[in-house]
This record gives sequence, C-alpha cells and structure tokens, in this order.
Amino acid sequence: MIRDFLNKVFNTEFLPMSEVRKIKVWLVMGFLAILTIITIPYSAFFDYSLAMKIITISVLFLLMGFMYLLVRIKKPLLAIQLSIIYSILLMLYYTQGVNSFYAYIFFYISLSIIIFYQELFSYLVYGTIVLVVGGYYTVAFRDGLVTATDITGAAYVYLAILILFYIINLIHILHNEKIYTDLNYDWVKMTQVIHSYQDDILYYLEDIRQDAHKAPIYENLEFQKAAFELSEFIAKQILKDGSEIVNLMDLYVYIHEKGLNNLLKNSEISVSMKKISNMLGKYLLSENTDMFSMIINFYIRFQETDEYKENRYSYQIEDITDYKDEQVIAFCLIYSYLTYEIEKDKMWKQIERLDEDVNIFENIELKEFFSNEVIAFYNDNYEMIVNHFSEKK
Repeated sequence: MIRDFLNKVFNTEFLPMSEVRKIKVWLVMGFLAILTIITIPYSAFFDYSLAMKIITISVLFLLMGFMYLLVRIKKPLLAIQLSIIYSILLMLYYTQGVNSFYAYIFFYISLSIIIFYQELFSYLVYGTIVLVVGGYYTVAFRDGLVTATDITGAAYVYLAILILFYIINLIHILHNEKIYTDLNYDWVKMTQVIHSYQDDILYYLEDIRQDAHKAPIYENLEFQKAAFELSEFIAKQILKDGSEIVNLMDLYVYIHEKGLNNLLKNSEISVSMKKISNMLGKYLLSENTDMFSMIINFYIRFQETDEYKENRYSYQIEDITDYKDEQVIAFCLIYSYLTYEIEKDKMWKQIERLDEDVNIFENIELKEFFSNEVIAFYNDNYEMIVNHFSEKK
C-alpha cells in the first residue's frame, strides 16, 4: 500500500487533478499529525490552563479524523480547506501560547502548507489572513523575537521577510495559473483539431466500407460474439452474476442499428433505458465518440511514417518542381488566389482591401517562396500580371 502511494507521489503528472489533490492532503495530514504529536509535550511551556490544553489538542485530533473522513468519501477540496484551517489553528495555538522565535516560524509553516496546494483562491484568502496575523504578531510581540545580539529594528526585518515571502509565492502561483490556463487552452484547441480530423477519418472509412460493399463491424456476428463473451467475462470478475451484461450488449448493438438520437426521441422507450443508452453513446463505433478516438489512436501507433526530412515542410516552389515554367505557373496561380480571395473573403479581418495601385507582394518576402528568376519575372512583367491575373484591370 505504501509502495503504491509513493509510486503515485512520484508520478503525479499522469494523475487527474482530483487524485493529485488527494495525495497532497495525505502528505499534509501526515505532516500536521507529526506537528500535533510534538505539540503535546511542548504544550507544557504554553501560557494556557490544563483544561484549555486538553480541549485544544482534542479538537485538533477530531479535525484530523474529520479530514481523514473527507478524503475517504472523495471530498478532497473540503479536506484541503480544513487542513489549511487546521494549520492556522495550530499556528494561533503557538503564537498565543508562547512569545518566541519558534512561534514566529509557524507563520511560514502555515504559508508553506497553503503554497503546497497551489490554489490561488485559498492563498489569497488564507495566506492574507496569515500575513496580517503574522505582521501584527511581529510588531506587537517583538520583544520576544528580538534578542540582545540582534541589530536595531530586527523585528521589522522579520516583518519585511514575511511580506516578501508572501509576495514572491503569490507571483509564483499566478505564474503557474497562467501556464496552466495556456496549456488548457492549447489542449482545447488541439482536441478540436483532432476531433475534426477524426470526423474526416470516419467519413472516409464509411465511404471505403460502402464502396467495398461490406457490412458495418457491429453487424458482424463474430464481432458480436467476441464482444458478448468478453463483456460477460469481465462482468463476472466484478459482479456475482455476469449474465445481466448480455442485455446491456444487446442494447449497445441496438443503438448502432437505430441511432442514438432516434432512440432518445422515442416516447415508447423508458427513461431508465434512455439514460443507459446515453451513457453507452460515447462507446459507439459508427460515430466520432471516445471509443472511436481510442481505436484510431491505438491503430495509428502501428503505422509507419516517412523518415524525417529537413525540407519536409518547405514552402519554396523550387523544392516542388525544377521546371521554370511550372514555377511561373504556380506563381501566377498563387497571385490570382491572393488578389481574388483576400478581397472577397470577409473572414480575413486582419487584411484590409487592397488599393488598385498597391503591389500585393510589397509586404511579403518573396524569397521565402520563389526563386530569384521567378521574382525577376514578376518585376519585369508586373503590368501584364496585373492585367491578366487579378481584378485590377
């Protein structure tokens, strides 16, 4: 069990955020439990009554048990808030019970626990509370912090260090939030691109299947037999009786035949069956679903690709063809496209309509795309090109 936990700790980048939060709570709980145990004998030096000490320690252990319960019932966010409150209570117990440098350290301990979670809202709320209390404690009880050997104004140095610690980590958390937001935005864009590619893949696969006069895979009896046997076997490993899974597989095949939308619109189908059908919708093979995406991603891992070439993505026309006449034809086609499409396509908001006397390539580095010969041809025959390959007549 400990080995599995440590394995998760060292591989958190592969875990979902909820699981990462749970691991962080476990680690903080272990740290707070050690601090609480150490606090029991150390409480003898605090300026509290015996009853107050017993009540405080008992409340801390009750909160620890409540934190454990929240983690077990999969409420990591609530457990995070409670662990932060726990650390602040422990901080207050020390700072109000003893006036020394050791109590001052607990402000950093509480801030470090809040920073560990990397939650911006929690840091702004609880971190600010710790900073305000720490600032007040440093100034109000500076006599207990400063020793005879310290420099003049040492308490204010402690205060400045605490404030800098708070600000630096706030900047760090904000930077991490920005990185996470950018990565999430890039992931969303990439997911949309991949989804559109898979729409095309599904379309062409269906087109190929129809041309070959082949039946859909879900109608294949051997596929149905394998799917039924495999699902029943898996169900028996989890349930006492796995035979009920066969009815679910029947519904799965039926959804393929009738279509999920048609089934959901059918008033004769029960609500419970519609719910189950909707859950099965992401495993359909005839649509761009999670199942189809998984199959395609698995399949392309075994597809060989061309070896890397430096000019693989070269856009120079001379890399495509060595014939000068073909390069000139390509140039004229590109010129025609630019002069017609940029002016007519209203989606190109960043490019304004070109005036008739403006050279369309004056702001484009032609050498990135065309050879010197083609550029010279364009410069020498500019009027002819404008008259015959654009709307500027």
